[in-house]
Amino acid sequence: MARDPAVVSYTMSHIRSKNTGIEKTLRKALTEKGIRYRLYSSKVYGHPDIVLQRYRIAIFCDSEFWHGFHFEENKAKIKTNTSYWIPKIERNIARDEEVNRKLESQGYEVLRFWGNEIEKTLDQVVDKILLAIEKRKWVYNQIQSIRELTTLVYIEKEDSYLMLHRVKKNHDLNQGKWIGVGGHIEKGETILDCVKREVKEETGLNLTKAKYLGKIHFLNDAYPPEVMYLYKGLSFDGNLIECNEGDLQWIKKNQILNLELWEGDRVFLPLLDSNLPRTFTLDLVYKKGKLVDAIGPYFPPKNKKKIKKKSKANKPN
Repeated sequence: MARDPAVVSYTMSHIRSKNTGIEKTLRKALTEKGIRYRLYSSKVYGHPDIVLQRYRIAIFCDSEFWHGFHFEENKAKIKTNTSYWIPKIERNIARDEEVNRKLESQGYEVLRFWGNEIEKTLDQVVDKILLAIEKRKWVYNQIQSIRELTTLVYIEKEDSYLMLHRVKKNHDLNQGKWIGVGGHIEKGETILDCVKREVKEETGLNLTKAKYLGKIHFLNDAYPPEVMYLYKGLSFDGNLIECNEGDLQWIKKNQILNLELWEGDRVFLPLLDSNLPRTFTLDLVYKKGKLVDAIGPYFPPKNKKKIKKKSKANKPN
């Protein structure tokens, strides 16, 4: 029997969606720890229950029924009005997944906690949030301190990319690794000028067309942090020369991930041939030589305010 729409409307209107008991419990615990936050921010997709904007952390307090806790097992327990409740909860689950994906694509770390977690293991929930804050705080501080500006370009020819096997220099940070072509941006040099110069010096080729893909923050506890501007070389002329930093080889695209690469390179290399909506940002965090976190690739929301023109030396082309 179909439910009376008026009854459904009345019931739904009396279910609290904000300022629930579990939200208040978690907010009180965070406040006691001195953590400042925003509630249901209209500027953040999905209006998370709690937002730590500076560190891009979005927190949701999910009730077990509405958000489908172990739903494949528990939906059999719904005995009445199944044609209404089951599709509705399934839509909520799908919506939560959509919100997670969207927020992660904007660089947010999404933390979701069930009501029972908050009620029964509040200290553990707060510890997870504090750990996320410390990790993001380290990343944020590292990015703010970046002074090293570098470039990297992967030159395309048919179904291959030009790769440099770094095997010739002593004490090379990239010793034994396969990477693209690039280097440090010199004073007064534009980013694209650096790309073209490095390609000429290392390969002998004249890069005639390149596409800017995004920037990558390399955050390594053993080296100064750097930002690397990633390009894809689309056309060139000239002939390859011998490189004094390693061996140049055209490698088939489907073979590149089989090479000895930096772990973080495996994150961004597939993006070279992806249909990206716009330029991306990626934060790669290395500790003791190992990749411990990859934030992104993410696409920060476009700033609707008029942005002042950047200086020529810092503008990607």
